[in-house]
Amino acid sequence: MMNYFHSSRTVLVSAVVAFSFAIGAGAPGLAQAATDKVEDQVKRVDKEHRKKIREANDLKLKSREPSFPEQADARAKNFRETAEIVARQGGDPKPLLDAADYFEKQSELISKSQAEKPLPEPSTSHAPDGSHSHTPAK
Repeated sequence: MMNYFHSSRTVLVSAVVAFSFAIGAGAPGLAQAATDKVEDQVKRVDKEHRKKIREANDLKLKSREPSFPEQADARAKNFRETAEIVARQGGDPKPLLDAADYFEKQSELISKSQAEKPLPEPSTSHAPDGSHSHTPAK
């Protein structure tokens, strides 16, 4: 009975050692996988943040252009006309109609923005002697 107890203890110790090595060897892999997952999430959030910044800058630039709403309406009209031609010829007009909707929404958004908050004109200070300065008026 003593031999049986000794051999089962050896098997148990061997199993624990093997399990320890397996966990120890797998831990760096798990840590690397977790690190990669976090990096992917950070990259995704960074891309989303950059996209929002680009969209905001794009709208600011469009709102500064007084003729943008008319240009966007004209583009929308052209896309709709082209979509009709494509549909008559058996093609898929959906992408063209989506583009027309996009430009109509942009036109409405910018028109609304321009009506609500007219942008201040760049000001220059004129001195009584006719000279001027490019510093903002106080």
